[in-house]
Amino acid sequence: MMKPILNRRLKEAWWIAIRQAFTAAFTRIFGFLLTLLIRRDPGLTLVVHRPGTSFADNSKYFFVFAADLAVNKERFIMLTSEPSIQKRITDNGGRSVLHPTMVSAYLLLRCGKVVTDMDWFDFGTYPLTRGAKVIQLWHGAPLKHIELDLYRKRLSLTSRWMRPFIRIQKAVIGRYPVYDAVVATSDWFISKAFSRCFKAKKFVATGYPRNDILFGFPPEGTAACRLAWINVDKAALETVSACRSRGQKICLYVPTFRKELADPFQTVIDLSKLSAFAQQKDLLIVLKLHPYMHGHSRISRYPNLLEYAPLCDVYPLMPLCDLLITDYSSIFFDFLLFNRPIVFFAYDLESYLNHDREMYFDYDDMTPGAKCYTYDELEIQLESIVRRGCEDGYAEMRSRICSYAHDHKDNKATQRLIVDCLRGL
Repeated sequence: MMKPILNRRLKEAWWIAIRQAFTAAFTRIFGFLLTLLIRRDPGLTLVVHRPGTSFADNSKYFFVFAADLAVNKERFIMLTSEPSIQKRITDNGGRSVLHPTMVSAYLLLRCGKVVTDMDWFDFGTYPLTRGAKVIQLWHGAPLKHIELDLYRKRLSLTSRWMRPFIRIQKAVIGRYPVYDAVVATSDWFISKAFSRCFKAKKFVATGYPRNDILFGFPPEGTAACRLAWINVDKAALETVSACRSRGQKICLYVPTFRKELADPFQTVIDLSKLSAFAQQKDLLIVLKLHPYMHGHSRISRYPNLLEYAPLCDVYPLMPLCDLLITDYSSIFFDFLLFNRPIVFFAYDLESYLNHDREMYFDYDDMTPGAKCYTYDELEIQLESIVRRGCEDGYAEMRSRICSYAHDHKDNKATQRLIVDCLRGL
């Protein structure tokens, strides 16, 4: 089952790479003169939404909170390739434009700044922004290798005759540019990882906009509040809230994507057994799966297990969760802001390090929580945490790692980013 999916993804990746190169080359040729003729507006900031329907992460929350912080002639417009997201943003009081269109091309030529949190170079975007300031928010703290470090590793595993073509393709589309600013959650992360995996004129530890929502939604009735609710799994949130009101403990499980598309429910976790355990302990386990894992198992048939829609924004759910299970996902760095228990279910640690991603830090030293390598160990640790009222013996370690990971523990990341960074570029 997995092999045809992997082959299809490989073919899609090649097609996308070719299309990106031709589009970027065309835009470079015909757009260069336009970047000389069209004057940039320093007050216009474009926020580039990630491809598809997943309106989430740092780009979403920067956009959500930025409008309320705008002064004078500052404007923030979201570019998205998804019509449904564009409509929902405009219907809820935000400004959004579909990309690629003639309007989005003009805005890219006109804007003074571009803000994004991942790949932003598709459809010739990069050449059209020549002369604009580009701010990379990124979408995760660096436990695993990312960006340039990951690129260098993958390039080393590619045949020698292919490497020049890959380098040319990346250069043409602007895949690894020199950013005007790269955002991190702490100076410690900048020195240990970000400074080597991004090229940037400056690095700023303002914190991540997505963490602002962990401290509470914007005021009811505001456009920011309406925008924050876009792409949230409201049905799952209602179920979680109802369970909490009955005294149930809520556990969020976020397994990491693996390149061979395997998920723990095909290898180490029996869902019927997990469901029986959750029922016995009066625990609701919410599973937030990668889209490629979604649909492999009929989770809805199991009591006390709840799947959070895979493309929906999980951050509004996190404050309602009493504990987290993950393996290598950097979401645990954000969860540290609550100082609640985290269980690390690293059942394939050695294989993951050898075949998926290397890490910047020693796994045991950087993960403040119990380590489980079998399902039985996972049950033992969960039972212990629940029996102790969702407490464990790692509070001091969590606090220490949190001090490394977060220079700020508040809801003002977007404000710092705009006041201390964007307005100074």
